[in-house]
Amino acid sequence: MKFKKYVIPIILILFAAALVNYSFSQEKQTVLTPENANEARLNRLQPPVQVMDAIGIKPGMVVAEIGAGQGRYVVQIAARVGETGKVYAEDIDADALDHLEKRCERWDLQNVETILGDITDPKLPSGELDVIFVISAYHHFQDPIELMQKARPSLKPEGILAIGEWLNATSPEQVEAQMTAAGYKLDRVETFLEKNNLYIYIFKIDPDK
Repeated sequence: MKFKKYVIPIILILFAAALVNYSFSQEKQTVLTPENANEARLNRLQPPVQVMDAIGIKPGMVVAEIGAGQGRYVVQIAARVGETGKVYAEDIDADALDHLEKRCERWDLQNVETILGDITDPKLPSGELDVIFVISAYHHFQDPIELMQKARPSLKPEGILAIGEWLNATSPEQVEAQMTAAGYKLDRVETFLEKNNLYIYIFKIDPDK
């Protein structure tokens, strides 16, 4: 009887501990969970893991997303680069960035810094970035050439510019011509999401410009 008297409380304690650990694990996983149906739809069309793999985003990198909005992709990148990396989330919409900051606070993502840019200057830190990333926002830029010209000094010499853009919004020829004018050189085009109407363009700094 004494054995049973002690065993039951021990089992209950172990069960409670397991439940806490499971809840914590589930909470951390939810960092990457879309906030709404539209995010979920966009993530199906632009699968974050596949896109980040194609770009080459790795732990410890410093990445900036221009046109980050409410952070649909920022949280994905922040989780990928980890505590040793950093993400600058740039947008011209202060309300969207405020939403993103609260989102990061809820999930204790401490490697994200928001930047309120303007339509021709993203105001990114100079010489820090491994990657500048744009997803589904390029066609909204009022002057993509000037904007990305001013973004270029933020890249490290070996850094890259990665643009994920809808094919029916901007043609591949137009993206390449504009970014060439902004001082970049096309390195490659990832077409694995063509069925979803998206190309990913990888540019490097053109040393001759």
